[in-house]
Amino acid sequence: MAFIPNSVKEITVDWLNSVLPADMQGIQDMQWEDLGEGVGILGEVSRLHLTYREGASGPKTIIAKCQSPAPENIFLCQAMGFYFREVNFYQKLIDTLPVKVPRCYYSDISNDGIPFVLLIQEISDVSILDQIKGADVDSTKRVFSELAKLHAYYWESEKLYALDWLPPMNNDMYKGSSALAAEKLPAFKENWGDIVNSDVLDAVERFIPNYGSFLDWAVSQGNQTFTHTDCRCENYLFSQSSEITIIDFQLATRFWGVWDISNWLSASLTVETRREHEEDLVAHYHNQLLANGVTDYSLEQCWNDLKACLMMQTFSQVIVSDLDGSNERGNELLAQFITRTFSAAQDHDLPSFMKSLGF
Repeated sequence: MAFIPNSVKEITVDWLNSVLPADMQGIQDMQWEDLGEGVGILGEVSRLHLTYREGASGPKTIIAKCQSPAPENIFLCQAMGFYFREVNFYQKLIDTLPVKVPRCYYSDISNDGIPFVLLIQEISDVSILDQIKGADVDSTKRVFSELAKLHAYYWESEKLYALDWLPPMNNDMYKGSSALAAEKLPAFKENWGDIVNSDVLDAVERFIPNYGSFLDWAVSQGNQTFTHTDCRCENYLFSQSSEITIIDFQLATRFWGVWDISNWLSASLTVETRREHEEDLVAHYHNQLLANGVTDYSLEQCWNDLKACLMMQTFSQVIVSDLDGSNERGNELLAQFITRTFSAAQDHDLPSFMKSLGF
């Protein structure tokens, strides 16, 4: 079995020259820097600065991704197959996508899911929205336009179901996560019970044992597509020419497209911005779906699916509430996920909505 580094500290010049494409195998020296400030929650993300021998050339920097240094984060990623998913994405899919993603120079993963490594292109001269400050409306519309292209491209298509490495949302791992949520709920209630809305928290508690059957029901409704899932500010890079590059596909799933929209609205916008603009933003996304060829999907259905996704997000916050954010900013991001998501659930009266669905 080929060597796979556990962390960037184990990456050497000799190893890089043995695995990178032939036109990059002239590296003389390498220095690295950590990029984990609010970025590497589920994995270690680093920038490698490369110096080449005389006569050789290549990119001056590339990005390395390895497993998280935090045991609780590694456990979650192994249990849910997150690292396998991103390696498969870069090995099997990137040449066919209708949206821009980084080039992958090398990827590998062990049979049990750790360690893993990705060496990918660094997209330079880009701006990244600050998730803590919240995305602006115009940038959100641009992101939603890109997502509509991605979603429409795979919408209930043969090419979607041919992706045998892409799990449906009702896969056994996700359905089994109700036990994990039940285990973590007491600590969540102790830490967040005085902060989040009590009616929503009660609804989450009632929802946990029904999560698996809900996922089966949701998938049976159709309108499935390729979803990015980790749809938040730090994973969308804006170039000076307004082109958007999407990164981080560890959580990619086959599900409703509005799963991505719900994730962005409830986590990447401030509560005030979401409340003022979400109706227009959802209508924009829906219009873009239709413009890209999706049919038989009404705006009303789009909203109903989005609200159901929001219930799933509140459930997910219980599971990820004890993750190690790796640093102060990462921990603040995790806290924002919780408070913004529960605020959105309260605004849309999710307890009543879920009862109307029978859950």
